[in-house]
Amino acid sequence: MPFRLDKLLSLRQKEEEVLKNELSKIRSEISKVEEEIKKVELSRKETEEQLRTGNQSGAQVAFFIYLISMYNEHLNKLKLKLSRLKAQEEDTLRAYLEKRTERRSFEKLKERYIRNQALESDRKDRIVIDEVALQKYIRNQEGK
Repeated sequence: MPFRLDKLLSLRQKEEEVLKNELSKIRSEISKVEEEIKKVELSRKETEEQLRTGNQSGAQVAFFIYLISMYNEHLNKLKLKLSRLKAQEEDTLRAYLEKRTERRSFEKLKERYIRNQALESDRKDRIVIDEVALQKYIRNQEGK
């Protein structure tokens, strides 16, 4: 008799795989955003260094100040995006771990089922073997 919960086990495995892929995509996106934050911070620092040299005209100073404020605004947006992605990562990770636990539970149930089926089959085989041996013994006793 086949394991009755095989379809549920298969479903849990697929759900777990989907969440695992989603988690991987989110982590990849987090890495990209973190890398972009580093690049923007580096550009901002370079612009601040150019501003500190003091060899610019008033228009250039105003432009550098404007550029630095734009870098800061962009950094704030990136950091907000990063915090959202990390929250999404936590939620997805939590869901993934739940699905993995469910899948493992179904796998353990299946293992127990298979073990019990094997024990039951072995018990039935022993009964048949004992019955055959008993009949052979009875024939040998009657033939004496």
